[in-house]
Amino acid sequence: MSETAPFPAAFARRLPKAELHVHLEGSVGPATLLALAEKHGVVPPAYDEAGIVDWLRTDSFPGFLERYFFICRLLRDPDDFRRVAYDYLASAHDQGAVHVEFHVSSSYHIVEQVADWASILSGIVAGCDEAENALGVSSLLIPDLSPHLGAEAAHRALDSVLTNIDNRTVAIGMGGPADTWRIDDYGPCYDRARASGLRAVSHAGEHGPAWEVRHAIEVFGAERIQHGIGAMQDPEVVKMLVDEGIACDVCPGSNVALGAVSSMAEHPLAAMLDAGITVTLGSDDPPLMATNLLAEYEHAWNLASLDEDGLRQLAHNSLVESFAPVELVEAWLSDD
Repeated sequence: MSETAPFPAAFARRLPKAELHVHLEGSVGPATLLALAEKHGVVPPAYDEAGIVDWLRTDSFPGFLERYFFICRLLRDPDDFRRVAYDYLASAHDQGAVHVEFHVSSSYHIVEQVADWASILSGIVAGCDEAENALGVSSLLIPDLSPHLGAEAAHRALDSVLTNIDNRTVAIGMGGPADTWRIDDYGPCYDRARASGLRAVSHAGEHGPAWEVRHAIEVFGAERIQHGIGAMQDPEVVKMLVDEGIACDVCPGSNVALGAVSSMAEHPLAAMLDAGITVTLGSDDPPLMATNLLAEYEHAWNLASLDEDGLRQLAHNSLVESFAPVELVEAWLSDD
């Protein structure tokens, strides 16, 4: 880890960059959480922002899920989703992001909450449109399927997603515990999505081993991997990522906060870069992880002893590996 050169925050902020791994529901900050709880008559877990900040902190994945789904239950009408989307895009824009790809927990909303996906989508799109018009920040949506609910539920969620594809829905993802991947076959979900013109990504190798990454590539056809740090356990999977040019959207702050690695010093980001894996940086669920996009760039600066060219390369990766239209990517790269 770098102990000499201070992180050039202003330089990092100026770099045009994309964030490809952030969850819409996990982006809700303390003030918005309190406002949504009041709006919907829900007793909040604390009554001021400082108390909410304390409540959001957890060092276990079950504790994280408890908080995440509490927040999800506060999102009930299109304007809630509009507000959350706009607020995060404004925050990301302040950190130099020109493009954001939101993961959205579609299986939770559609299957567990029996909510109307078209209504949810209309709210998110309204917030994205508002941010694009006001700030110039681009955004796309990646509905995530939840494997813990089983393949049948994943197909039901996908039915709603495919019935309501709009110009911001660009891919499907798989997010959540992968215990059922060897029991249920989720490959057909990805086949259906591709047949409808959607791209493919998947969470894999966060807390789990390298086989998850291989499975996501070989069975799901994933074009990017969210996290992927477990790949470093298997040289053959590392080679697969490198040879096939599959990027990993890595979130060091999240990995430490949830115990996927024991400490920041133990994070394999530097080894991933040294191995030739294409890496982009994301904040995952920033208020829950006490992080933001620029903080992730600072983590990378320290972990891999980067210089400014190294930061520029990570930002470049994020633009090239995004699903944004080619003409937009070329314009952003010309400003790099």
